[in-house]
Amino acid sequence: MRPLHHSDICEVARVLLPLLPEERAQAVERFIAFADAADRHRQTTGRLHRLWGDGTLGAAVARQPRALARSFEDFDYAQCWALVLEAVIRFRTGRELMP
Repeated sequence: MRPLHHSDICEVARVLLPLLPEERAQAVERFIAFADAADRHRQTTGRLHRLWGDGTLGAAVARQPRALARSFEDFDYAQCWALVLEAVIRFRTGRELMP
């Protein structure tokens, strides 16, 4: 997966928001897997993946329905951001965050 940017987190959080809370963790793991596969495809072929784009997390969710961005005062939205960040940290480091 390519380097993570603010816009990637925002896009994935917006995609997670309409999902049931119990579906979100599995969904973000799936999106990270899509981005990683797309990045490997790009590195191997020099071309974008036809479904998941250029290997960025934002491109991996580009075709997904999403909610509007909200303020961090919205607890659900803030939790979606945290979920994305935690999943990326696990993916990059192989470690869980400390409680």
